[in-house]
Amino acid sequence: MGFNVGGRRGTRRGVWGAVAGTAAAACAGLAVAAPAQAAGGYDLVVTDVRPVLAGVQATGSRVLFQATIRNAGTVATPAGVVHGVAFAVNGRTVSWADTSTGALAAGASRTVTATGGPAGSATWTAVTGASTLTATVDDVNRLPKELDERNNTRSAALSATPVKPVTGLTVKPGLTQAQFQATHAKTLTASWQVPAGQPVGVSYAVTEVPVDDYCAESPTAAKGSAAASSLTFDMTAGQQCGTRVWVLNDRYTVTAVGPAGAAPVSTAGSQTCTWSEYDDHYFHHQVTDQLGCDGQAQLVDFVDPSWALVDAGAAPSLGWEGDSGYDKGQVFTSTLPGLTPQEASVRWGWSRYTAAINSASSTGSPWLVRLTFVEPTFGARGQRVFDVSVNGRLVADDLDIFAKVGRGKPYVLETLVDNPGDLVQITAQASRDNPIVSTVEVKAY
Repeated sequence: MGFNVGGRRGTRRGVWGAVAGTAAAACAGLAVAAPAQAAGGYDLVVTDVRPVLAGVQATGSRVLFQATIRNAGTVATPAGVVHGVAFAVNGRTVSWADTSTGALAAGASRTVTATGGPAGSATWTAVTGASTLTATVDDVNRLPKELDERNNTRSAALSATPVKPVTGLTVKPGLTQAQFQATHAKTLTASWQVPAGQPVGVSYAVTEVPVDDYCAESPTAAKGSAAASSLTFDMTAGQQCGTRVWVLNDRYTVTAVGPAGAAPVSTAGSQTCTWSEYDDHYFHHQVTDQLGCDGQAQLVDFVDPSWALVDAGAAPSLGWEGDSGYDKGQVFTSTLPGLTPQEASVRWGWSRYTAAINSASSTGSPWLVRLTFVEPTFGARGQRVFDVSVNGRLVADDLDIFAKVGRGKPYVLETLVDNPGDLVQITAQASRDNPIVSTVEVKAY
């Protein structure tokens, strides 16, 4: 019977089940065995058939098939004649390849990809479940002189499943404390777990969703996508609150996106992440930057244009720089009652602190150096004794904190410095045991 389907002319043979042995071998994923070959002929077989994107397919996605054909004969196929390949799913033709026309030498192979189909598309819309994919070469018998017409079919298992949502979504700062102090960047890293059995070709898109607040909101923002299980990005959505406070306050959604046609599925996180910058105009325009997410450690940096407020032995906190500018020593945090966090954290064994200030911000008035000391360990006089100097001038000779105020109580030492420049040096010289300090403050007086 002759026919013409979309320009595919020829005589179609019974290639799906006309011969019981052919069908049985096809379901096993093997080409049908041929009888002994006569000399001087060509013989086309299918050696492989699969989706171009190999693996479990995404339900609803438009799947493109490919097949590898081989000339198992001893003579090349004639040039200019199409090596047509029909692709069928569960016995129903869904697409075909009909653009391979170059002569195929004896023993040579060629991979062809679907170029059309009965519905006007070269793809098959994936259906959930297990199927059988079959490829048949010389599907409409354009090569009637082929030596064996019984070995032109090969089958393979094919399966599809819907795209699945991710699990275990967490978001945390994508910076170290040191990096945040250097850049104040709004960088976060979202991580998630890819579920078992996810179909091939799925990528994961992260969306930033502003959390309702009393400030004006900026819109939801797409942060990008990744093929793996994490993405690092900068916050951009959130709220603007006036001139002294800038707040980005957001939650995150990860959407699993499959190949074209597959239905995406989203997972919304419950964490709120915040980046903020606060300018305290009541406190010499001290600026504090913070970055953090629910359940994660906060990154904090104190940014002051004029003064030095160093919390010895501690990380940055509201109103205080982290421990910096020191030479030598170790960190210790006291658990004695009645101390503020700044008094409880100390650096012992230090020999020098260099406090950076903006001396040009002063109008010629002296600067105040205030040092706070706490004795967290010794319970008697004479066990810790040291000298303290500021810019080379001795301001405390044989300081014994216990003798001054006892154990676990703050002792404050203040001195004035004229024309200090932008660096103020506070040094300690041990007489007995190690010098210790809780806070170092240098302020315009």
